[in-house]
Amino acid sequence: MSIGLTRIFAKLLAEGLLETGAKCPTDVLVVVPRADRWKEAETTAARLRGRGMNVELYHQADKVAKQVRYASRKGIPFVWFPPFEEGAAHEVKDLATGEQTASDPTNWTPTPTP
Repeated sequence: MSIGLTRIFAKLLAEGLLETGAKCPTDVLVVVPRADRWKEAETTAARLRGRGMNVELYHQADKVAKQVRYASRKGIPFVWFPPFEEGAAHEVKDLATGEQTASDPTNWTPTPTP
């Protein structure tokens, strides 16, 4: 005997009676622009994690556009760009607004998305 839980949940979701969580639990994706910048990306991810954020470090050096697209498809709200060159600034991009700003991983706080 089946009571059709899938149909019941679909109906509850369609009517807005169930609250759904975020598509992905990750707060920030840290990109790896080149293999020689891996250590900087890893350090940045560790700093953000140490401050209590859910952080994903992209698995390999790859085209930045591909990494941003990956974050967008997964529903990750922020993309962190560690310095691409020595002495350059960190930057973070809010994928909801498209705004990209210089930021410091030791004190940056994500803004909640509506």
